[in-house]
Amino acid sequence: LKMITKEDAINKRADRFLYNLAPLIALVPALVTFAVIPIGPDITVFGETVRLQVARLDVGILFVFAVSSLAVFGVTLAGYASASKLAMLGGLRASAQMISYEVTMGLSIMGLPLIFGTLEPYAMVQQQGELLWGWLPKWGVFVQPLSFLIFFTAALAENKRIPFDLAEGESEIVGYFVEYSGMKFGMFFMAEYVEVIVIAGMVTTFFFGGWQVPYLADTGFVLPNGAALAMNEWLVAALRVGAFMFKLLFFCWFQLMVRWTLPRFRYDQVMDLGWRKLLP
Repeated sequence: LKMITKEDAINKRADRFLYNLAPLIALVPALVTFAVIPIGPDITVFGETVRLQVARLDVGILFVFAVSSLAVFGVTLAGYASASKLAMLGGLRASAQMISYEVTMGLSIMGLPLIFGTLEPYAMVQQQGELLWGWLPKWGVFVQPLSFLIFFTAALAENKRIPFDLAEGESEIVGYFVEYSGMKFGMFFMAEYVEVIVIAGMVTTFFFGGWQVPYLADTGFVLPNGAALAMNEWLVAALRVGAFMFKLLFFCWFQLMVRWTLPRFRYDQVMDLGWRKLLP
């Protein structure tokens, strides 16, 4: 409400069209990415199958990376269209960081489609309901532990969160949105927090079984020793959706804990980590 009611001042030398477009390009990809993340299993209501997923695409993972990479354009255009050399430098710095870590993030997750044989997130989550050696859930974090660490680190950097917030370190670094005010600044601000939720959703879906609960089948709990507890299908669905929400909130909390725990890196350290350590 505070940002909506603030005055929207525009530099008279700014490129108005691109200046106004940049916040949209930054925010919309963050919202659209969540479309392919399944929040629960398919449920049947009055004979109709309802998908708890906005869009079920065979190329789900590729869609995530294709759309999320568009956010770089919002950052670059914001710096360019502001008609400020400080904003321009901030835009270049931020876009270089985002592109650097997108390469690592994309490559780090490629082991999962090779293991699960699909790029579709819902099919991946279904396979993560299986058991390894008869007792260990076949979650992505168990079959690709290194991939999880690299992906999560790269995702934090790509989202420009502390300790990687070199794009807009408020106390000493001028960022790409220095010329923005009102709700246009609010859209950049909101995009970052939407991406926190998207990252948590991606980590949950790809590495922590999505809506799967260990040993919970469609009929109820079935333990490795053969013991079983029959449950109503609606209760099973509710538990699964609840499990997804719990994991999502946990990883949102974890990202905030990282922010509050670690100091900011230097820019050369951020680039060194991305290109010389994580990528190899």
